Amino acid sequence: MVSGFALLSDGTARKLETVDDAVEVVHQQGAKVWVDLETPTPEDLQRIGTALSLDAGSLDDCLAGEQRPRIDDFDNYIFLVLYGMVGPEQTDVVSPRKLAAFCGRNFVLTAHADPLRTTRAMQRRCERQAARLLGHGADFLLYSIIDGMADEYVQLAEEHERRVELIEDASLEQDVDKSVLTQASAIRRELIELRQLAVSQRDLLTPITAGEYDHIAGSLELRFSHVRDHLARAIELIDAMRERLGMVRDNFHTALADRTNEIMKTLTLFAAVMLPLSLIAGIYGMNVPLWPSSDHPAGFWGILGGMVVIAAGLAMYFRRKYWF
Repeated sequence: MVSGFALLSDGTARKLETVDDAVEVVHQQGAKVWVDLETPTPEDLQRIGTALSLDAGSLDDCLAGEQRPRIDDFDNYIFLVLYGMVGPEQTDVVSPRKLAAFCGRNFVLTAHADPLRTTRAMQRRCERQAARLLGHGADFLLYSIIDGMADEYVQLAEEHERRVELIEDASLEQDVDKSVLTQASAIRRELIELRQLAVSQRDLLTPITAGEYDHIAGSLELRFSHVRDHLARAIELIDAMRERLGMVRDNFHTALADRTNEIMKTLTLFAAVMLPLSLIAGIYGMNVPLWPSSDHPAGFWGILGGMVVIAAGLAMYFRRKYWF
């Protein structure tokens, strides 16, 4: 799917809906263009790449493989590999979606194999105010897209924080089960992946904030620094959550140990009550004359009553000691 917007030299904005529209506009003098290719064919990508004189190897990288976030500097443009976290539908699962972007003085070309909420949100903004957004320059449009991606990292980290809080509360319950550890391990794996991407994306912006690229205006360096701050905040949240997940594991083992101790205490008290009763039963089970005699009519009930008294006495003693 091809979509885009152009600000022509006469100040009018135009929506681009086909590859032919995009190829036509990029050749116009003074036009500022954004072209977004969602799940493009190699032929469409090649046509626009040829019109913009883009590097063939970078065009191949747009849809092939899972490269790490990076910036390649060319004479007339820069090429970036970025990663958004979610598609058009809201999700709390880490699902990296690659975005390849070319940014020159008068154009931005974005290409991605999967739908991206960031680019679709930018399309909606351009439909309302394309002239203003493109009027700030192609580098400002690129900044807006990257800023939207950074916000996704923070939102996803905050969503995971809510999940961690629920698991943390569950781990403090007395009847906690092993599913808590399974959930904690799954979230921990997602957080590791999210942190790796956030760190790579943050480091990618460092040379931009230092003004190393001619295609990025110096006035945007502070804005890109704020984007780095957003990513740094996401990384801090992730690190804090990983520590809390370690506490979830400790809480589970503590609750398990407490539950085991309670069971052992109950069994021990039960055994302590039964031990003297078993002793009496064992003595009276021997083939020796005892009092009261087994021939005595009240002998059985007397022994049984004595055992009840002993058991009740032990129970009262344990209760006074607050052992149960």
